[in-house]
Amino acid sequence: DEARYESVINVFIDLYNKGLIYRGVRMVNWDPQALTALSDEEVLFKEVQSKLYYLRYKIEDTENEWVTIATTRPETILGDTAVCYHPEDERFSHLKDKRVLVPLLNRSIPLIADEYVDKEFGTGCLKITPAHDVNDYMIGQKFNLDSIDIFNSNGTLNEKAQLYIGMDRFEVRDLIVADLEKAGNLVKIEDYVNKVGFSERTHVVIEPKLSMQWFLYM
Repeated sequence: DEARYESVINVFIDLYNKGLIYRGVRMVNWDPQALTALSDEEVLFKEVQSKLYYLRYKIEDTENEWVTIATTRPETILGDTAVCYHPEDERFSHLKDKRVLVPLLNRSIPLIADEYVDKEFGTGCLKITPAHDVNDYMIGQKFNLDSIDIFNSNGTLNEKAQLYIGMDRFEVRDLIVADLEKAGNLVKIEDYVNKVGFSERTHVVIEPKLSMQWFLYM
């Protein structure tokens, strides 16, 4: 109502004039049902029974060379802008300065090396999707990678995804796995227990998302 509204605006402007409020595109916890960003305090992590999908990416300009990554979110490959390995991992040292093709899209993306990668987890290779993962976003900033935001605010896929436009993210997960298998990119699927963030408000799965937001220095 008017009195409370005026009070909020006055305090907001006061804090802004003091240099304590700033705005920018940052990675946030996005609730696709409430259509709002949530603080870390409003995200509840629960252990869930997931799947780990092993997908292979063709090395560009080769007859039959591939690298394999493991992911719990195959629908996000449509926003991939790099594949990363550990610089001391000898399994991949011959791939320096090579590029790979994103499955289904055949978009060419670089192979990069960074110590963030855990050599022991999965295949030792990570897909990098800067618009949809906090750690990937940091690597994207470090290597100046593109950020391709493939999700609408309500959790459906947008035009940047190029495929499955307008469909819900979990519906797409089932469809893309079948399409990856048909295309010869699916290596195997394993059962996997991981922690997934849920919204305290709506109880839906949180989507890490780049969003223009206001922030307050603390």
